[in-house]
Amino acid sequence: MSEKTLRIVVGVAVVLVAAYALTAMVGGSTSADRGDAGRALVRALASAREGLAGVRIVGPEPGDSVELVRGEDGSWTVNGKPADSAAVARLEEALEGARVGHLAARNPDNHARLGVAADSTWRLELRRAGREEPVRLFVGNNGPSYPSAYARLPDSDEVYVLSGNLVSAVRRPAAEWRDRIVVRVDTAAVRQVIVTRDEETYTLQRGDSARWVVDDAPADSATVAEMLAELARLEAQAFARDTVVLGDSITRSVLVLGQAGDTLALVRIAPTEQTWTWRATAAGKAAAKGLGEDVFELAGWRTDRIAPEKGKVAGSGG
Repeated sequence: MSEKTLRIVVGVAVVLVAAYALTAMVGGSTSADRGDAGRALVRALASAREGLAGVRIVGPEPGDSVELVRGEDGSWTVNGKPADSAAVARLEEALEGARVGHLAARNPDNHARLGVAADSTWRLELRRAGREEPVRLFVGNNGPSYPSAYARLPDSDEVYVLSGNLVSAVRRPAAEWRDRIVVRVDTAAVRQVIVTRDEETYTLQRGDSARWVVDDAPADSATVAEMLAELARLEAQAFARDTVVLGDSITRSVLVLGQAGDTLALVRIAPTEQTWTWRATAAGKAAAKGLGEDVFELAGWRTDRIAPEKGKVAGSGG
């Protein structure tokens, strides 16, 4: 092979690789059977990936709707509450990895079967920084291969197969978008913990030597360590409906105080009909921003760790 021929072969290879990379970036092949609607879907997804500032997801059932907003610091909220960063990351990864495949249907009579009928689908609105008009699309049922979904633009009858994990990333109950960490206490700042459990109240105090005492007696170090570990990152099992209130049913509380006697956290806990699940509220400096009076569920074993019986705390002191 001559040097000239070799240069031509290398040049063609470079062009093909560049074309393939460009195609992958904008969403798959640009086959002729895709049509104008398919190419519009490709452009919409490519555009939405740039500077995503907000996402609105509207499901077919009441209560499925969520409004995700990116703050100036890069953190996300969902319906005004702190969002689960992992759930948001899954959505961003699904959008980044979504690729428009082949045409699945052109007749609107197939919309309901594929899950993209306007009155029964999941609607996705993607807002971009600096742009007023959001990108809108319908996300339907799982597609013919895994992972994939059927999707279409609202003003088009054509339905395309969209490869990627968009279905699992989008179809989540509103409560599952929320950050479940409800209390984050800086345990080094804790000086006193007042626990009430079943009408008995006791006080844990951190001494000058950093050892803990309960009512002037040495406290069990392992039990205190478990309590502080939970308060450092108290995780809700789930969030209760807005209509749920604790009322007069509270039987346990944990008040966490700092050096100046300031309230770092106040967790109030009430039983439910199931012994393995309790309900609670949290307040104080260490409570999650925007939590307010929201009622959340705690696992039974977790409530025992943050509000143990006095007899367990006042152990050997080892």
